[in-house]
Amino acid sequence: MIDKSRWDDCISNALNGNLNAFSWFLDIVSPGWCALIEDDYEKVFPLPTFSRAGIKYIMQPYFTQQLGLFYRSLSSEKILLNFLDGIPKEYKYIDINLNTSNKVTRGKEAPEMINLELDMISDYGRIASAYTSNLQRNINKAAKNKLSITKHIRPEDVIALFKAGKGLELNHLRDSQYSLMQRIAYESIYKDIGEVWGVHNEFNQLVAGVLWVTSHQKTIFLFSAVSGEGKKLHAMPFLIDTFIRENAGKPLTLDFEGSNDPGLARFYSSFGAKRVVYQRYVHNLLPVFYRTALKIWRLSRKLVKKSIRL
Repeated sequence: MIDKSRWDDCISNALNGNLNAFSWFLDIVSPGWCALIEDDYEKVFPLPTFSRAGIKYIMQPYFTQQLGLFYRSLSSEKILLNFLDGIPKEYKYIDINLNTSNKVTRGKEAPEMINLELDMISDYGRIASAYTSNLQRNINKAAKNKLSITKHIRPEDVIALFKAGKGLELNHLRDSQYSLMQRIAYESIYKDIGEVWGVHNEFNQLVAGVLWVTSHQKTIFLFSAVSGEGKKLHAMPFLIDTFIRENAGKPLTLDFEGSNDPGLARFYSSFGAKRVVYQRYVHNLLPVFYRTALKIWRLSRKLVKKSIRL
């Protein structure tokens, strides 16, 4: 019953719209998603709904950092709380990320999550002057390693690079998750908002790659892979620095989409990226038995989300 044309018009023009809330993105990561809608699509709240063992629940989908309440005109915490209270009671468990413009300060469990973003409006020299000394050394080393960047490579090549490296350590990653990322990549490329960049060594072997997706004046570092050799050659710092060099001075934000992991946070921060907070909303009405099983499943999801960042 959702009018996706009107939905996407709301997300496009929302004060706090983002990539994750477009209907095409939700169709991929959460087929059959539902929503709360108010005032003729003036305010919308996507609900990524799922069902398992006869229990209906709402869970943040893979590759989806922020959802929550989106609006065309200024909102308030009271309105947000009304939407949260309006989620149907048939969903016994809710675990979703709100967006950076949604703030809950009372009456709800909403722990803080960390994102890192780099404002690209300054010229390259000013941005690069904020790089850490270690990052600058690694970029200088990479420049001597005969690396080259190829744009518009195939998404499956980056996914294969990931599977051949980090993916071998991660038995909990399934083909369905890789397929999900490939669909997101191709759909974003089709819509002319996505690009896949690869770094090749002097023998023309792919050693690193990134999927960039741009929406609402943000370019998102959505998926990446780097081989063992790529790490030695400092291919990932080389790739990100090249992107910054080519896009500096634009009204654009580089969104690293993370991270609560200290190691990744240090790496992203080394480019001068700043900490941005969003909240995770959790509401649990499950019986005790299901809560224990859920903890194990959530740990597996956490490992997957952490692993796909680099």
